Amino acid sequence: MWFDTHCHLDFECFQNDWQTYQHRFEEAKVSRFLVPAIGPSNWLAILDLASDTHRIGLGIHPCFLQPLIDNHTLDNDLERLGALALENRDHISAIGECGLDKRIDTPISTQLSAFSFQIDLAERLELPLVIHSVQQHHNIRESLKGRQRDNLGVVHGFSGNYQQAKMLVDLGLKIGVGGVITWPTAQKTREAIAKLPLDSIVLETDAPDMRISGQQHHPNSPHFIPLIFNHLVELRPESSSIISEKIWENSIYLFSR
Repeated sequence: MWFDTHCHLDFECFQNDWQTYQHRFEEAKVSRFLVPAIGPSNWLAILDLASDTHRIGLGIHPCFLQPLIDNHTLDNDLERLGALALENRDHISAIGECGLDKRIDTPISTQLSAFSFQIDLAERLELPLVIHSVQQHHNIRESLKGRQRDNLGVVHGFSGNYQQAKMLVDLGLKIGVGGVITWPTAQKTREAIAKLPLDSIVLETDAPDMRISGQQHHPNSPHFIPLIFNHLVELRPESSSIISEKIWENSIYLFSR
């Protein structure tokens, strides 16, 4: 059995052909999913997906902050997020997707403020964070310094080097391993994942994004998790059975409710 710890199953490409995808998931033995929100526009859709098999997260993705800023609703939307998360605390398994992204025009000060709010919320609800970090691992570390606790969260879709990964793991975070390791050109990330402690790793697709080598002409999907696993096995010294058992254990612990 597999757990896709980061996939956007509320997106139209899945919802428009839901039965087909469900069949694919069953064939691939992907039985658990974590579906994170990207912002106010999909909070209610995410809540509708919540179930024993579909764990969910509520948050505001950094790449979706700018429209809220332009509409002068960001502060109010953060307060709404807090209220909605508290109201549904028994139905959510994480706060996120949230974090920082260097590629976007949104000022880093605004990104940091929104991220800090969501860190506080996760701490208050004793939930893990689902963190988006693009060229901002140092600011992620600074934001979480002194916040160490059991099950702090995961940096999803990791594509950095070993030093960056170790810095995040040392904070108490897990590392989300996805399609990046299927590409031979991603040598620094492949080397990092090969060296990390096995108990710090979970698998994900970030479907429908983060295309997989050999499948890049198709939308990414949770049913590709076994392909990512095969690449992980090639990188690791442990047997495939030990890796699969530990990955499942890590994922269940990370999103335990």
